[in-house]
Amino acid sequence: MDEVIEAGSGEDLQYLQRRAEEELEAAQRSTVPEVTAAHFQLAEAYLERIDAKRATPASGGGADEPTDSERGEPVADRAREAGHPWKGWS
Repeated sequence: MDEVIEAGSGEDLQYLQRRAEEELEAAQRSTVPEVTAAHFQLAEAYLERIDAKRATPASGGGADEPTDSERGEPVADRAREAGHPWKGWS
């Protein structure tokens, strides 16, 4: 699966966080290895978008921005615990 997730003008970190969590949950429920891998790939793509948005100084850091605890760490922890080999682990 080589799908690229492009940032839309209204895309925000909370949306990306929610989608990554949903994909991880779907991966954990799956019993088919290929389906599990596809969900992990999608979750990884969302986590990478979170990282990219954090690195972009134009994000502004307004009141709509999630707190540090909402910015992907819980999702990353869950993915790590599930054995996902995401390259962005700290």
